[in-house]
Amino acid sequence: MWAAPFLILFRVQRAALDARRRDRTWRYFAWSLLGGAIASMLIASVALAVAVLVAAQLWWLAALLIVVAGVPVVQPLLLRHVIVPLGWYRVAFLFGHVGTARDSDADALVYAAWALSRKPTPSGEAWIAARRDRRKPLGDAEVVTTALLAAARGDAETARMLLRSTLDLVELHPAVRELAGEWLACDAAERGAWHELAGDASAARFPATPLTFFLEGVAGARIGAGPARGELYARWLLAPHRRATYALLAVPATAAAPAAQPAAEPAAPSPEHPPLPRAVAAHLALSRTRVDAPRFAAAVAAWDAALADAGTRAWLARRALELDAPLGAAERAVRDVTTTITDELARVADARALGAPPSRGPIGEPLARRLRHGRLDALESAFARWADRRHAGDVRSPVDEWREFVALRAAYEAAASAGGLDLRRLAFPHAYKTGTSMAVWLWNSRDEYALSHAISAWLGGEARTVGDAEAIEVCGRNVRLAVPTRTGRVVAR
Repeated sequence: MWAAPFLILFRVQRAALDARRRDRTWRYFAWSLLGGAIASMLIASVALAVAVLVAAQLWWLAALLIVVAGVPVVQPLLLRHVIVPLGWYRVAFLFGHVGTARDSDADALVYAAWALSRKPTPSGEAWIAARRDRRKPLGDAEVVTTALLAAARGDAETARMLLRSTLDLVELHPAVRELAGEWLACDAAERGAWHELAGDASAARFPATPLTFFLEGVAGARIGAGPARGELYARWLLAPHRRATYALLAVPATAAAPAAQPAAEPAAPSPEHPPLPRAVAAHLALSRTRVDAPRFAAAVAAWDAALADAGTRAWLARRALELDAPLGAAERAVRDVTTTITDELARVADARALGAPPSRGPIGEPLARRLRHGRLDALESAFARWADRRHAGDVRSPVDEWREFVALRAAYEAAASAGGLDLRRLAFPHAYKTGTSMAVWLWNSRDEYALSHAISAWLGGEARTVGDAEAIEVCGRNVRLAVPTRTGRVVAR
Protein backbone atom coordinates (compact mmCIF):
# COMPACT_ATOMS: atom_id res chain seq x y z
CA MET A 1 0.00 0.00 0.00
CA TRP A 2 2.92 2.37 0.62
CA ALA A 3 3.57 2.49 -3.15
CA ALA A 4 0.01 3.56 -4.02
CA PRO A 5 0.65 7.34 -3.68
CA PHE A 6 3.67 7.09 -5.98
CA LEU A 7 1.70 5.16 -8.59
CA ILE A 8 -1.18 7.62 -8.45
CA LEU A 9 1.12 10.62 -8.81
CA PHE A 10 2.98 8.95 -11.66
CA ARG A 11 -0.28 8.17 -13.48
CA VAL A 12 -1.52 11.74 -13.07
CA GLN A 13 1.81 13.06 -14.38
CA ARG A 14 1.60 10.86 -17.46
CA ALA A 15 -1.99 11.99 -18.05
CA ALA A 16 -0.87 15.63 -17.82
CA LEU A 17 1.96 15.05 -20.30
CA ASP A 18 -0.35 13.26 -22.73
CA ALA A 19 -2.85 16.12 -22.52
CA ARG A 20 -0.07 18.64 -23.18
CA ARG A 21 0.93 16.74 -26.31
CA ARG A 22 -2.53 17.21 -27.78
CA ASP A 23 -2.89 20.93 -27.14
CA ARG A 24 -1.15 24.08 -28.40
CA THR A 25 -3.30 26.68 -26.63
CA TRP A 26 -3.00 28.21 -23.15
CA ARG A 27 -3.82 24.76 -21.77
CA TYR A 28 -0.33 23.71 -22.86
CA PHE A 29 1.10 25.88 -20.09
CA ALA A 30 -1.40 24.56 -17.54
CA TRP A 31 -0.66 20.92 -18.31
CA SER A 32 3.08 21.58 -18.40
CA LEU A 33 3.02 23.28 -15.00
CA LEU A 34 0.87 20.50 -13.57
CA GLY A 35 3.25 17.86 -14.90
CA GLY A 36 6.25 19.73 -13.49
CA ALA A 37 4.57 20.16 -10.10
CA ILE A 38 3.74 16.47 -9.90
CA ALA A 39 7.28 15.55 -10.92
CA SER A 40 8.63 17.77 -8.15
CA MET A 41 6.29 16.14 -5.65
CA LEU A 42 7.42 12.70 -6.80
CA ILE A 43 11.09 13.59 -6.48
CA ALA A 44 10.56 15.07 -3.02
CA SER A 45 8.51 12.08 -1.91
CA VAL A 46 11.06 9.61 -3.20
CA ALA A 47 13.90 11.53 -1.57
CA LEU A 48 12.07 11.55 1.78
CA ALA A 49 11.24 7.85 1.55
CA VAL A 50 14.83 7.00 0.60
CA ALA A 51 16.12 9.00 3.56
CA VAL A 52 13.80 7.14 5.91
CA LEU A 53 14.86 3.75 4.51
CA VAL A 54 18.53 4.62 4.73
CA ALA A 55 18.08 5.70 8.35
CA ALA A 56 16.43 2.33 8.99
CA GLN A 57 19.42 0.57 7.38
CA LEU A 58 17.26 -0.74 4.55
CA TRP A 59 19.74 0.09 1.82
CA TRP A 60 18.49 -2.47 -0.64
CA LEU A 61 14.93 -1.20 -0.37
CA ALA A 62 16.11 2.41 -0.80
CA ALA A 63 17.99 1.46 -3.97
CA LEU A 64 14.94 -0.39 -5.30
CA LEU A 65 12.75 2.65 -4.62
CA ILE A 66 15.15 4.91 -6.53
CA VAL A 67 15.09 2.59 -9.54
CA VAL A 68 11.34 1.99 -9.52
CA ALA A 69 10.02 5.44 -8.60
CA GLY A 70 12.89 7.90 -9.01
CA VAL A 71 14.49 7.04 -12.34
CA PRO A 72 11.24 7.23 -14.39
CA VAL A 73 10.67 10.78 -13.15
CA VAL A 74 14.14 12.07 -14.03
CA GLN A 75 14.49 9.95 -17.17
CA PRO A 76 13.70 12.82 -19.63
CA LEU A 77 16.21 15.13 -17.92
CA LEU A 78 18.96 12.52 -17.85
CA LEU A 79 18.40 11.61 -21.48
CA ARG A 80 18.38 15.17 -22.80
CA HIS A 81 21.13 16.71 -20.68
CA VAL A 82 23.51 13.83 -19.95
CA ILE A 83 23.11 10.62 -21.93
CA VAL A 84 22.32 12.01 -25.40
CA PRO A 85 24.99 14.78 -25.38
CA LEU A 86 27.59 12.20 -24.38
CA GLY A 87 26.52 9.88 -27.21
CA TRP A 88 25.86 6.92 -24.90
CA TYR A 89 23.52 5.09 -27.24
CA ARG A 90 23.55 1.82 -25.29
CA VAL A 91 22.63 3.61 -22.07
CA ALA A 92 19.95 5.56 -23.95
CA PHE A 93 18.56 2.24 -25.19
CA LEU A 94 18.33 0.96 -21.62
CA PHE A 95 16.73 4.16 -20.35
CA GLY A 96 14.14 3.96 -23.09
CA HIS A 97 12.67 0.92 -21.36
CA VAL A 98 12.09 2.87 -18.15
CA GLY A 99 8.50 3.78 -17.42
CA THR A 100 5.09 2.42 -18.27
CA ALA A 101 4.96 3.05 -22.02
CA ARG A 102 3.57 0.21 -24.07
CA ASP A 103 6.11 -1.13 -26.57
CA SER A 104 8.95 0.62 -24.76
CA ASP A 105 11.40 -1.01 -27.17
CA ALA A 106 10.28 1.54 -29.78
CA ASP A 107 11.18 4.46 -27.52
CA ALA A 108 14.48 2.79 -26.60
CA LEU A 109 15.46 2.35 -30.24
CA VAL A 110 14.76 5.98 -31.10
CA TYR A 111 16.56 7.28 -28.01
CA ALA A 112 19.61 5.22 -28.96
CA ALA A 113 19.59 6.71 -32.47
CA TRP A 114 19.16 10.18 -30.97
CA ALA A 115 22.25 9.69 -28.82
CA LEU A 116 24.24 8.25 -31.72
CA SER A 117 23.41 11.28 -33.88
CA ARG A 118 25.43 13.41 -31.43
CA LYS A 119 28.54 11.23 -31.65
CA PRO A 120 28.16 8.90 -34.64
CA THR A 121 30.27 5.78 -35.05
CA PRO A 122 30.00 2.97 -37.63
CA SER A 123 29.81 0.33 -34.91
CA GLY A 124 27.03 2.21 -33.14
CA GLU A 125 25.02 2.55 -36.34
CA ALA A 126 25.38 -1.19 -37.02
CA TRP A 127 24.31 -1.99 -33.45
CA ILE A 128 21.15 0.12 -33.73
CA ALA A 129 20.34 -0.99 -37.29
CA ALA A 130 20.51 -4.66 -36.25
CA ARG A 131 17.94 -4.09 -33.50
CA ARG A 132 15.77 -2.02 -35.82
CA ASP A 133 15.72 -4.74 -38.47
CA ARG A 134 14.59 -7.33 -35.94
CA ARG A 135 11.41 -5.37 -35.28
CA LYS A 136 8.60 -6.27 -37.63
CA PRO A 137 6.25 -5.07 -38.98
CA LEU A 138 7.28 -1.53 -39.84
CA GLY A 139 6.10 1.31 -37.62
CA ASP A 140 6.92 4.90 -36.83
CA ALA A 141 9.82 3.98 -34.52
CA GLU A 142 11.71 2.18 -37.28
CA VAL A 143 11.26 5.09 -39.69
CA VAL A 144 12.35 7.70 -37.13
CA THR A 145 15.37 5.56 -36.19
CA THR A 146 16.39 5.35 -39.84
CA ALA A 147 15.97 9.10 -40.21
CA LEU A 148 18.17 9.83 -37.19
CA LEU A 149 20.83 7.44 -38.48
CA ALA A 150 20.76 9.32 -41.79
CA ALA A 151 21.14 12.59 -39.89
CA ALA A 152 24.12 11.12 -38.04
CA ARG A 153 25.75 10.53 -41.44
CA GLY A 154 25.08 14.14 -42.42
CA ASP A 155 22.19 13.34 -44.79
CA ALA A 156 19.73 15.92 -43.49
CA GLU A 157 17.54 15.83 -46.61
CA THR A 158 16.82 12.11 -46.21
CA ALA A 159 16.22 12.56 -42.49
CA ARG A 160 13.78 15.38 -43.19
CA MET A 161 11.86 13.35 -45.77
CA LEU A 162 11.59 10.24 -43.57
CA LEU A 163 10.54 12.13 -40.46
CA ARG A 164 7.77 13.91 -42.33
CA SER A 165 6.60 10.61 -43.78
CA THR A 166 5.80 9.20 -40.32
CA LEU A 167 2.58 11.22 -40.41
CA ASP A 168 1.24 8.64 -42.88
CA LEU A 169 1.77 5.69 -40.51
CA VAL A 170 -1.11 4.69 -38.25
CA GLU A 171 1.15 3.20 -35.56
CA LEU A 172 1.79 6.01 -33.10
CA HIS A 173 4.28 6.17 -30.22
CA PRO A 174 3.90 9.61 -28.56
CA ALA A 175 7.52 9.88 -27.43
CA VAL A 176 8.75 8.89 -30.89
CA ARG A 177 6.55 11.45 -32.62
CA GLU A 178 7.63 14.12 -30.12
CA LEU A 179 11.26 13.58 -30.98
CA ALA A 180 10.53 13.59 -34.73
CA GLY A 181 8.68 16.89 -34.48
CA GLU A 182 11.42 18.43 -32.34
CA TRP A 183 14.13 17.43 -34.83
CA LEU A 184 12.17 18.98 -37.70
CA ALA A 185 11.57 22.16 -35.70
CA CYS A 186 15.26 22.49 -34.80
CA ASP A 187 16.25 21.77 -38.40
CA ALA A 188 13.90 24.46 -39.72
CA ALA A 189 15.20 26.95 -37.14
CA GLU A 190 18.80 26.15 -38.04
CA ARG A 191 18.06 26.74 -41.73
CA GLY A 192 16.12 29.90 -40.96
CA ALA A 193 13.03 28.35 -42.58
CA TRP A 194 10.62 30.19 -40.30
CA HIS A 195 7.77 30.22 -42.83
CA GLU A 196 8.09 26.44 -43.16
CA LEU A 197 7.87 25.95 -39.39
CA ALA A 198 5.03 28.41 -38.80
CA GLY A 199 3.02 27.86 -41.95
CA ASP A 200 3.31 24.09 -42.51
CA ALA A 201 0.05 22.54 -41.32
CA SER A 202 1.71 19.14 -40.98
CA ALA A 203 4.07 20.51 -38.30
CA ALA A 204 1.15 20.84 -35.88
CA ARG A 205 0.37 17.13 -36.28
CA PHE A 206 3.50 16.25 -34.33
CA PRO A 207 3.08 16.45 -30.53
CA ALA A 208 4.90 19.49 -29.22
CA THR A 209 7.78 19.26 -26.81
CA PRO A 210 8.55 22.46 -24.86
CA LEU A 211 11.43 23.17 -27.28
CA THR A 212 9.20 22.62 -30.33
CA PHE A 213 6.50 24.82 -28.81
CA PHE A 214 9.02 27.62 -28.25
CA LEU A 215 10.50 27.39 -31.76
CA GLU A 216 7.01 27.50 -33.25
CA GLY A 217 6.43 30.73 -31.33
CA VAL A 218 9.72 32.18 -32.58
CA ALA A 219 8.77 31.25 -36.14
CA GLY A 220 5.41 32.96 -35.78
CA ALA A 221 7.06 36.07 -34.36
CA ARG A 222 9.58 36.19 -37.21
CA ILE A 223 6.84 36.27 -39.83
CA GLY A 224 4.60 38.62 -37.90
CA ALA A 225 1.95 36.06 -36.96
CA GLY A 226 3.31 34.75 -33.70
CA PRO A 227 2.32 34.95 -30.03
CA ALA A 228 2.56 38.04 -27.86
CA ARG A 229 5.94 38.86 -26.40
CA GLY A 230 4.92 37.73 -22.93
CA GLU A 231 3.71 34.36 -24.20
CA LEU A 232 6.95 33.89 -26.14
CA TYR A 233 8.94 34.43 -22.95
CA ALA A 234 6.70 31.94 -21.16
CA ARG A 235 7.39 29.36 -23.86
CA TRP A 236 11.12 30.04 -23.51
CA LEU A 237 10.97 29.51 -19.74
CA LEU A 238 9.30 26.12 -20.24
CA ALA A 239 11.79 25.00 -22.91
CA PRO A 240 15.17 23.37 -22.22
CA HIS A 241 18.54 24.82 -23.30
CA ARG A 242 17.46 28.35 -22.34
CA ARG A 243 21.00 29.68 -22.49
CA ALA A 244 21.40 28.50 -26.10
CA THR A 245 17.98 29.72 -27.22
CA TYR A 246 18.07 33.13 -25.51
CA ALA A 247 19.52 34.69 -28.66
CA LEU A 248 16.25 33.86 -30.45
CA LEU A 249 14.43 36.10 -27.99
CA ALA A 250 16.95 38.90 -28.40
CA VAL A 251 16.16 39.28 -32.11
CA PRO A 252 13.16 41.61 -32.46
CA ALA A 253 10.13 40.08 -34.06
CA THR A 254 9.82 41.30 -37.62
CA ALA A 255 6.66 42.47 -39.23
CA ALA A 256 4.80 40.29 -41.61
CA ALA A 257 6.71 39.53 -44.74
CA PRO A 258 5.81 41.94 -47.52
CA ALA A 259 3.58 40.56 -50.17
CA ALA A 260 5.38 39.26 -53.19
CA GLN A 261 5.45 41.71 -56.05
CA PRO A 262 3.61 40.51 -59.12
CA ALA A 263 5.82 39.37 -61.93
CA ALA A 264 6.30 42.01 -64.54
CA GLU A 265 4.64 41.19 -67.81
CA PRO A 266 6.73 41.61 -70.95
CA ALA A 267 6.28 45.08 -72.34
CA ALA A 268 4.32 45.48 -75.53
CA PRO A 269 6.48 45.49 -78.65
CA SER A 270 7.73 48.92 -79.60
CA PRO A 271 10.37 50.36 -81.92
CA GLU A 272 12.62 51.10 -78.94
CA HIS A 273 12.28 47.61 -77.47
CA PRO A 274 11.59 45.10 -80.25
CA PRO A 275 10.44 41.60 -79.22
CA LEU A 276 13.60 39.67 -80.17
CA PRO A 277 16.07 41.65 -78.00
CA ARG A 278 13.60 41.46 -75.11
CA ALA A 279 13.37 37.69 -75.50
CA VAL A 280 17.15 37.33 -75.55
CA ALA A 281 17.47 39.53 -72.45
CA ALA A 282 14.80 37.53 -70.58
CA HIS A 283 16.52 34.28 -71.53
CA LEU A 284 19.93 35.45 -70.34
CA ALA A 285 18.38 36.66 -67.07
CA LEU A 286 17.43 33.06 -66.25
CA SER A 287 21.11 32.23 -65.78
CA ARG A 288 21.83 35.29 -63.62
CA THR A 289 18.89 35.36 -61.21
CA ARG A 290 16.90 32.93 -59.11
CA VAL A 291 14.49 31.20 -61.48
CA ASP A 292 10.90 31.04 -60.29
CA ALA A 293 7.63 30.36 -62.08
CA PRO A 294 6.82 34.02 -62.95
CA ARG A 295 10.29 34.70 -64.40
CA PHE A 296 10.24 31.46 -66.35
CA ALA A 297 6.75 32.17 -67.73
CA ALA A 298 7.83 35.70 -68.70
CA ALA A 299 10.84 34.34 -70.62
CA VAL A 300 8.67 31.82 -72.51
CA ALA A 301 6.09 34.49 -73.31
CA ALA A 302 8.85 36.80 -74.58
CA TRP A 303 10.13 34.10 -76.95
CA ASP A 304 6.61 33.34 -78.16
CA ALA A 305 6.07 37.01 -78.89
CA ALA A 306 9.43 37.34 -80.65
CA LEU A 307 9.10 34.28 -82.89
CA ALA A 308 5.50 35.10 -83.81
CA ASP A 309 6.28 38.75 -84.53
CA ALA A 310 6.04 39.78 -88.17
CA GLY A 311 8.89 42.25 -87.68
CA THR A 312 11.24 39.47 -86.53
CA ARG A 313 10.44 37.35 -89.56
CA ALA A 314 10.82 40.32 -91.90
CA TRP A 315 14.24 41.09 -90.39
CA LEU A 316 15.33 37.44 -90.87
CA ALA A 317 14.16 37.51 -94.49
CA ARG A 318 16.14 40.70 -95.17
CA ARG A 319 19.24 39.22 -93.57
CA ALA A 320 18.87 36.07 -95.70
CA LEU A 321 18.70 38.20 -98.86
CA GLU A 322 21.68 40.30 -97.79
CA LEU A 323 23.74 37.14 -97.15
CA ASP A 324 22.52 35.51 -100.37
CA ALA A 325 21.27 32.53 -98.36
CA PRO A 326 19.46 29.62 -100.06
CA LEU A 327 15.69 29.67 -100.40
CA GLY A 328 13.99 28.78 -97.10
CA ALA A 329 17.02 29.62 -94.95
CA ALA A 330 15.03 32.06 -92.82
CA GLU A 331 12.41 29.44 -91.96
CA ARG A 332 15.09 26.89 -91.15
CA ALA A 333 16.76 29.43 -88.85
CA VAL A 334 13.47 29.95 -87.01
CA ARG A 335 13.01 26.18 -86.61
CA ASP A 336 16.58 25.75 -85.31
CA VAL A 337 16.20 28.59 -82.84
CA THR A 338 12.86 27.18 -81.67
CA THR A 339 14.38 23.74 -81.07
CA THR A 340 17.42 25.12 -79.26
CA ILE A 341 15.45 27.47 -77.02
CA THR A 342 12.90 24.77 -76.22
CA ASP A 343 15.71 22.37 -75.19
CA GLU A 344 17.31 24.97 -72.93
CA LEU A 345 14.06 26.02 -71.30
CA ALA A 346 13.08 22.39 -70.74
CA ARG A 347 16.35 21.80 -68.86
CA VAL A 348 15.67 24.87 -66.72
CA ALA A 349 12.13 23.67 -65.95
CA ASP A 350 13.31 20.17 -65.01
CA ALA A 351 16.10 21.49 -62.80
CA ARG A 352 13.71 23.79 -60.91
CA ALA A 353 10.64 21.50 -61.04
CA LEU A 354 8.67 24.22 -62.82
CA GLY A 355 5.36 23.64 -64.50
CA ALA A 356 4.44 24.24 -68.10
CA PRO A 357 4.03 27.97 -68.76
CA PRO A 358 0.61 29.37 -69.73
CA SER A 359 1.90 30.83 -73.01
CA ARG A 360 1.05 28.65 -76.02
CA GLY A 361 3.10 30.03 -78.90
CA PRO A 362 5.98 28.68 -80.99
CA ILE A 363 7.98 27.94 -77.80
CA GLY A 364 5.25 27.49 -75.17
CA GLU A 365 3.31 24.78 -77.00
CA PRO A 366 6.19 22.33 -77.73
CA LEU A 367 7.72 23.07 -74.32
CA ALA A 368 4.49 22.16 -72.48
CA ARG A 369 4.14 18.99 -74.56
CA ARG A 370 7.74 17.99 -73.91
CA LEU A 371 7.55 18.58 -70.16
CA ARG A 372 4.29 16.67 -69.86
CA HIS A 373 5.42 13.61 -71.83
CA GLY A 374 8.93 13.57 -70.40
CA ARG A 375 7.73 13.61 -66.83
CA LEU A 376 5.02 11.06 -67.56
CA ASP A 377 7.55 8.70 -69.13
CA ALA A 378 9.84 9.05 -66.11
CA LEU A 379 6.99 8.23 -63.73
CA GLU A 380 5.89 5.22 -65.78
CA SER A 381 9.45 3.87 -65.74
CA ALA A 382 9.75 4.36 -61.98
CA PHE A 383 6.50 2.55 -61.20
CA ALA A 384 7.37 -0.20 -63.69
CA ARG A 385 10.67 -0.82 -61.86
CA TRP A 386 8.73 -1.00 -58.58
CA ALA A 387 6.38 -3.64 -60.00
CA ASP A 388 9.20 -5.60 -61.69
CA ARG A 389 11.11 -5.87 -58.42
CA ARG A 390 8.18 -7.49 -56.70
CA HIS A 391 7.56 -9.97 -59.53
CA ALA A 392 11.26 -10.82 -59.61
CA GLY A 393 11.16 -11.73 -55.92
CA ASP A 394 13.51 -8.94 -54.87
CA VAL A 395 12.32 -8.65 -51.26
CA ARG A 396 13.74 -5.76 -49.27
CA SER A 397 13.64 -4.89 -45.61
CA PRO A 398 10.46 -3.11 -44.48
CA VAL A 399 12.23 0.22 -43.95
CA ASP A 400 13.77 0.03 -47.44
CA GLU A 401 10.32 -0.72 -48.87
CA TRP A 402 9.07 2.40 -47.11
CA ARG A 403 11.94 4.52 -48.39
CA GLU A 404 11.26 3.40 -51.96
CA PHE A 405 7.56 4.22 -51.64
CA VAL A 406 8.28 7.65 -50.13
CA ALA A 407 10.76 8.45 -52.92
CA LEU A 408 8.29 7.35 -55.61
CA ARG A 409 5.51 9.38 -54.05
CA ALA A 410 7.74 12.45 -53.87
CA ALA A 411 8.66 12.08 -57.56
CA TYR A 412 5.00 11.63 -58.48
CA GLU A 413 3.87 14.67 -56.52
CA ALA A 414 6.69 16.84 -57.85
CA ALA A 415 5.85 15.92 -61.45
CA ALA A 416 2.11 16.29 -60.87
CA SER A 417 2.57 19.63 -59.16
CA ALA A 418 4.65 20.91 -62.07
CA GLY A 419 2.49 19.34 -64.78
CA GLY A 420 -0.90 20.19 -63.34
CA LEU A 421 -4.08 18.16 -63.11
CA ASP A 422 -3.80 16.87 -66.70
CA LEU A 423 -0.50 15.15 -66.01
CA ARG A 424 -1.83 13.84 -62.68
CA ARG A 425 -4.75 12.21 -64.47
CA LEU A 426 -2.41 10.60 -66.99
CA ALA A 427 0.01 9.36 -64.33
CA PHE A 428 -2.51 8.08 -61.77
CA PRO A 429 -3.47 4.80 -63.55
CA HIS A 430 0.17 3.65 -63.45
CA ALA A 431 0.52 4.61 -59.79
CA TYR A 432 -2.81 2.98 -58.91
CA LYS A 433 -2.14 -0.32 -60.65
CA THR A 434 1.34 -0.78 -59.21
CA GLY A 435 0.60 0.71 -55.80
CA THR A 436 -2.50 -1.39 -55.19
CA SER A 437 -0.65 -4.55 -56.17
CA MET A 438 2.20 -3.70 -53.79
CA ALA A 439 -0.22 -2.83 -50.97
CA VAL A 440 -2.02 -6.18 -51.30
CA TRP A 441 1.28 -8.07 -51.39
CA LEU A 442 2.65 -6.24 -48.35
CA TRP A 443 -0.53 -6.91 -46.37
CA ASN A 444 -1.22 -10.52 -47.34
CA SER A 445 2.28 -11.94 -47.81
CA ARG A 446 4.53 -9.87 -45.58
CA ASP A 447 2.23 -8.71 -42.75
CA GLU A 448 3.36 -5.11 -43.25
CA TYR A 449 0.02 -3.66 -42.29
CA ALA A 450 0.98 -0.03 -41.58
CA LEU A 451 3.03 0.22 -44.78
CA SER A 452 0.23 -1.27 -46.88
CA HIS A 453 -2.34 1.02 -45.25
CA ALA A 454 -0.22 4.10 -46.01
CA ILE A 455 0.01 3.19 -49.71
CA SER A 456 -3.75 2.60 -49.96
CA ALA A 457 -4.51 5.85 -48.13
CA TRP A 458 -2.30 7.84 -50.51
CA LEU A 459 -3.81 6.19 -53.58
CA GLY A 460 -7.30 6.89 -52.22
CA GLY A 461 -6.49 10.58 -51.87
CA GLU A 462 -5.13 10.72 -55.40
CA ALA A 463 -8.19 8.86 -56.70
CA ARG A 464 -10.45 11.52 -55.21
CA THR A 465 -8.30 14.26 -56.75
CA VAL A 466 -8.53 12.83 -60.28
CA GLY A 467 -12.11 11.58 -59.87
CA ASP A 468 -11.53 7.85 -60.45
CA ALA A 469 -14.67 6.24 -58.96
CA GLU A 470 -13.43 2.64 -59.18
CA ALA A 471 -10.13 3.47 -57.47
CA ILE A 472 -11.97 5.42 -54.77
CA GLU A 473 -14.08 2.37 -53.94
CA VAL A 474 -11.19 -0.13 -53.94
CA CYS A 475 -8.84 2.07 -51.92
CA GLY A 476 -11.65 2.95 -49.53
CA ARG A 477 -12.23 -0.73 -48.73
CA ASN A 478 -8.52 -1.28 -48.17
CA VAL A 479 -8.15 1.77 -45.93
CA ARG A 480 -11.11 0.72 -43.78
CA LEU A 481 -9.39 -2.53 -42.82
CA ALA A 482 -8.39 -2.72 -39.16
CA VAL A 483 -4.64 -2.18 -38.83
CA PRO A 484 -2.91 -4.12 -36.03
CA THR A 485 -0.33 -2.02 -34.19
CA ARG A 486 2.15 -2.72 -31.43
CA THR A 487 0.77 0.04 -29.26
CA GLY A 488 -2.12 -2.21 -28.29
CA ARG A 489 -4.72 -0.49 -30.45
CA VAL A 490 -6.41 -1.43 -33.70
CA VAL A 491 -6.78 1.62 -35.91
CA ALA A 492 -9.40 1.69 -38.64
CA ARG A 493 -9.60 4.72 -40.94
